[in-house]
Amino acid sequence: MKYLSKFNRQLTQLREDKRLTEDDISVMCQVDASAVKAWGYEQEERRCYPTIDNLIDLCLKTGTSLEYFLDLNSDGDEQLELPGLAFINEHDVNLSLDQLQKEIEKTIPSDDELELLKRYRSSDDESQKLILQLMV
Repeated sequence: MKYLSKFNRQLTQLREDKRLTEDDISVMCQVDASAVKAWGYEQEERRCYPTIDNLIDLCLKTGTSLEYFLDLNSDGDEQLELPGLAFINEHDVNLSLDQLQKEIEKTIPSDDELELLKRYRSSDDESQKLILQLMV
């Protein structure tokens, strides 16, 4: 992987610095612990890599910049090749990720909303219709 050639070493360092286990990382990224273990293999032929979703989850949930994990100088390239995304500088990427995180957090239901949904789903059809009528 062109941009993730040092990912395994950076992941190990992050885990040491933040005292995180493979299980902790697996919960953050919603993957099996065996996947996290495979991300950290020294032998390149055994190693696998996280998806972009896993990588972004890891960055957001540990407060780590994406650049920490990426090897942007592997071929002397200064610009990361991401089709459809163009950023002038690092600050633009961080602002975009911060905004994305805020938008994601808006979609996560509160405990009260989850309880209402749970009760609605456990109601019979007639009660559900009445609830929907009240909401209009």
